[in-house]
Amino acid sequence: MRGWYWFLKIFLFPIAKIFFPYKVMNKHKYKKYDRGQIVISNHLSWMDIIYVYFGLPGGLKRALSKKENEGNCVQQAFMKSIGVIFIDRDKPELSTMRTCVNALKNGDILAIAPEGTRNRVNRELQPLHSGTALFALKGNAQVVPYVIHHKGKILHRNYVGVGDPVDLSDLFGKRVDESTLQEATERFRAALQKTLDELDVWVAEKGYKRERKKRKLEKRELKLQYNAAKKEYAKSSRSK
Repeated sequence: MRGWYWFLKIFLFPIAKIFFPYKVMNKHKYKKYDRGQIVISNHLSWMDIIYVYFGLPGGLKRALSKKENEGNCVQQAFMKSIGVIFIDRDKPELSTMRTCVNALKNGDILAIAPEGTRNRVNRELQPLHSGTALFALKGNAQVVPYVIHHKGKILHRNYVGVGDPVDLSDLFGKRVDESTLQEATERFRAALQKTLDELDVWVAEKGYKRERKKRKLEKRELKLQYNAAKKEYAKSSRSK
């Protein structure tokens, strides 16, 4: 599965950048952890999965999708081959839940939209389901918010943002009951909303242009330092 996933990601990446352009806020916040990760995001359109698969670095990302999206046997086989896990939202099967938890324990990345369904009305977060909290606590996972600015359109730029990891350290090891799940879910909602608010400001102030200018200045400074060190080395070599 991993080999096929990487083949598709490398092969399709240039296509995704052309047809689904996007800018990422705070990409540096997304780091590799020594345990499984859950990437939580808002859900605005089917294109969200493209921003998750291609917008973040890292290895195999296994995405949760409702069972109704399985399609025919060919579509189902393809989707599963790239890491999609289908789940019955009304009556989740124990085997599916076990697959998710085991994936996290194996260090995989699980992409989940806690809202459960697309928001077809506006950008406000819908009520979050507690299933994500269950997977996070059972799988001892690091949870990272990753939000999409607006509903994607082909050949139209979108913006996505990485937030600060959600701290669940005080909940790990506790009994996973309704109150614990509710507490974790509320933290997820707060983290998603905070990241969305930060992304709105970043887009309005054209933070991506400011960051690009900063990178250019840093690159120029490094080049000047390198040239100065090179000249100093050449001068010291001639004096010997």
